[in-house]
Amino acid sequence: MYSQMHSLLIKDSALVTGDGKTFVDRVNIVIQGNKIVYIGHEKPSGLRFTHILEGKDKLVLPGIINIHAHGIVPGAPLFSSASAPLPGDQAKKNLETHFNQGTTTILNLDGFAHPGLIPQAKHTCPINLKTATTHYPKAYLAARRIDASGLKDQREEKIEKIIESFPKIVVAIGEAGSGATLGGGVQDYKFIPEMVKKETGVLIDEYQARRLKEAILGKKIASDFYDPERVENVLKEIGLENYSPEWAFDKISQTVLPPFGISLEALEEGAHLAKKYTLPLIVHTAASSIDRVEGISWLGNLLIAGHCNHPSLEMKESIVLIRRLREKGVTIDISTFDTLDSKEREKELDSFFAILESRLADVVSTDYGGGNHSPILKVLELAVSQKVVTLPEAISLVTKNPSHAIPRLAPGRGVIVRGAIADLVIVDRSKISRVKELIIGGIPWRRTN
Repeated sequence: MYSQMHSLLIKDSALVTGDGKTFVDRVNIVIQGNKIVYIGHEKPSGLRFTHILEGKDKLVLPGIINIHAHGIVPGAPLFSSASAPLPGDQAKKNLETHFNQGTTTILNLDGFAHPGLIPQAKHTCPINLKTATTHYPKAYLAARRIDASGLKDQREEKIEKIIESFPKIVVAIGEAGSGATLGGGVQDYKFIPEMVKKETGVLIDEYQARRLKEAILGKKIASDFYDPERVENVLKEIGLENYSPEWAFDKISQTVLPPFGISLEALEEGAHLAKKYTLPLIVHTAASSIDRVEGISWLGNLLIAGHCNHPSLEMKESIVLIRRLREKGVTIDISTFDTLDSKEREKELDSFFAILESRLADVVSTDYGGGNHSPILKVLELAVSQKVVTLPEAISLVTKNPSHAIPRLAPGRGVIVRGAIADLVIVDRSKISRVKELIIGGIPWRRTN
């Protein structure tokens, strides 16, 4: 029945298949080559296994598929601002962190990364790595209006050539917009603090930067929101009382607004490219972009509304938006950001859990909040423990669902069934965030730390 090739047995383990419903106890799983060939309660006889993994007190899940990550490709310009790449060691460490947290497939959303960088990055970690692209005119223009230091003097690549030359690597378009060009989190933890330090010598944190930005431009990023008295109060709160509201208005506007309008237009350009190439478009969804996101909801299931639990959106506002988008068939993503370490942890968790409990999320991803992220399995473990969702439901949001949302990202993966590619994560049965071992393409791997 089985050929005598590389084979692996996982004995007597609990199993969540990824279909959103199924939990099975004390099951044996046989892998030959890169495929799952048997799942059942009987122990297959007459086989010689190259690896046997003891499954007692463990739980087998499909490998996590994360569709929204940044800072994981050495040499890749960051964000929609095409900022300078992270040091290579840091990008490698970020990729390994995802791997150690149970991710077996990941999508890079630093869309100015050249696809030729992806095979090089994969040499550092066995994770299945693909990329999205934003190599199109308005995205380039938005980047150059704020930074583009990661592009230096490089010529602008044409998206048509990128997609056609790398069909197995480029599997989506995005991230269309980001907090860097649409007045979001990258402004809060990078551009605004850098500007304030340069101008005043004062170091402010991302929460103070956000308070100042929103006092001047509001959550929707509009120059007519400005009120001098409100801004003066915030300046006092964050240690900049020696500076005038007018100074703050000018400096924040000069930092946030130059790429903003063209970045909104880039969402629409990305939508037409997504339709042309039948590729999913992943967009930055926040208070500043929701009108434009709704305006391209005609894309239906080719549109993935990224991080619909964005901190700029109030919980009720998020849910109303999500319901409208779902009516058009749009895929709804919510992100863990750095929620577990956030000063606004409870508020952010409440919004995340409310969307989960309403069964409105299709996909869960990480993003890169504050240059960091909370582990997917840790956040879902908390949601399951608080009975927000069942364990099978939670796991489907990071396995089967993302595989279906982006068909070329993880074909044959996302569920544990006979014939599927054997990308699995083995975790502690009582604590799913405690990753024990990963199997990618049938090959077992230990965590790297």
